Amino acid sequence: MAEKNEFLGNMGHELRNPLANIIAQAETLQEGIYGPMEKAQKMAVAAIQDSAQQLLQLIADMVDLGRIEAGASSLTQTACMVSEKCAGSVSALTGLAQSRSIQIITDVQPPNLGVFADALRLQQIITEMLSVAVLSMHTGGQLRLHITHDEGGLQLQTLGGAGPLPSEPALILNRLGKVKPIGLALLQQLVQLHGGSFTVLETAGRQVCLTIRLPLRRSSAAVPVQAEHLPESPVSHEAPLPASSRQPTILIADDQPALIDVTRNYLESVGFKVITARDGSEAIQQACTLLPDLILMDVRMPVVDGLSAIRQIRASTDPKTRAIAIIGLSGHSSAADKEKCLAAGATAYLNKPFGVRELDRIITEHIRPDRN
Repeated sequence: MAEKNEFLGNMGHELRNPLANIIAQAETLQEGIYGPMEKAQKMAVAAIQDSAQQLLQLIADMVDLGRIEAGASSLTQTACMVSEKCAGSVSALTGLAQSRSIQIITDVQPPNLGVFADALRLQQIITEMLSVAVLSMHTGGQLRLHITHDEGGLQLQTLGGAGPLPSEPALILNRLGKVKPIGLALLQQLVQLHGGSFTVLETAGRQVCLTIRLPLRRSSAAVPVQAEHLPESPVSHEAPLPASSRQPTILIADDQPALIDVTRNYLESVGFKVITARDGSEAIQQACTLLPDLILMDVRMPVVDGLSAIRQIRASTDPKTRAIAIIGLSGHSSAADKEKCLAAGATAYLNKPFGVRELDRIITEHIRPDRN
């Protein structure tokens, strides 16, 4: 099972690498790094971004499904607000719902309902449930999501028009599976992971009703937990650099030339000096001799991998080298990979593919303007 989990992680990493370049190139075009675009060009770039994001989600679903089937996924329960997870899911599906002219209406009762759950998995269940429901409907109309809690745990129910469907639940599931087979399979596995149940019924009005029951305990928290606020980054064309007496330097260590190029072009356009390394060995040498303000370090590189490079930089005898902010980059998209990065000595972790806004935020948080 461990071998399968490692294979799935590596597969996800390899698939995300070219996607990271596609998304980054599209974002830099939209930011006007290479000059202004006409309306038709902007629409074309937006379509590229949308398709790339859909493919990214498909890859994430495939990898996640494989990990669950391999027994490599566990649940970490904390108190969380159901309405927040619900809002996050609806927000993630805004583009899909708009493309099908479907309005998603949510009803959480009571509005301050809290449960002990794996917050990430709960939101994932809601997202996949809504996605399957939206894709099963004819264009236009309303999809309602109703969430309550009783002695059996948390109940989630969607109701929306889906047109003529077979009356037997097994046949309805088969019909929905053709709409989004991976998403439906992942949804069923996630429900099973929680020890819950998933049923599909057709109403007299030819509407499909998806019902999920999760045996989650209710939390006594009555005040919604505030979502983590990420301040709007000041790194932009209007305010390209933190206040400093010199031009900050960023080292990009990655073995993907295309991703290096697009990241360097963006960073240079907002005023940073950029140096590059193609493997961990070069990254160590550049860090020790040039003392960049920040390093973007890919975890998987030839010769010396990123984790080993981070450890060696942190073990330097020079305190200035040891103090360099290092951002670990990975396409594995797993909590375990993040933990490995931080344990090796990374200052922070950024999952591939990342957008320019995420890059702005991480730079603003970790480049110290008073560093000499």
